Amino acid sequence: MKLSRIAILWAVTVVALFTSACGNPSPSSPTDTTPTPPAATVTVTANPDTVTASASADPAYTWSGSFVATISNTNTSPLTIRSIAADLQQSTGGIVIVPIEGTDELYRFDVRAPGNRIDLSGTLDIPFTFYYTLPNGGREAIITVAFAVTTDAGGTGTVTTTVNLQ
Repeated sequence: MKLSRIAILWAVTVVALFTSACGNPSPSSPTDTTPTPPAATVTVTANPDTVTASASADPAYTWSGSFVATISNTNTSPLTIRSIAADLQQSTGGIVIVPIEGTDELYRFDVRAPGNRIDLSGTLDIPFTFYYTLPNGGREAIITVAFAVTTDAGGTGTVTTTVNLQ
């Protein structure tokens, strides 16, 4: 007996549908119900992430703005903050505007870190106040804050957050 092309394609499709489920564990198998532990992470968030700048209390600068950076530790080991670095750049509409040659953003910041140690599943709130003057005369800027961290288990890394000043 000779099968037509259509009959062969139909037969192959039916066989493929029935054999594709063979050998696959069902959703209720024990291997599927084992919870996967969450990945260990260190994160930092800024509150608020958009700050309304106001006139600076420091006469050397035009504007100022404050926020709190919260670092969260979900590692299996406590961690230590080794350093904090920050950069302020003038911007417009959330886009960094590079100053013309020979000019630069002037800024300083105050950090009031209550410590540098974060326990397991802990957080640390670090308040910042930036004082700044921009070469374009505006007040809109983007701040990037980076924290270098080391875990007690020997892991190292850097976490960053971004804040908009408007």
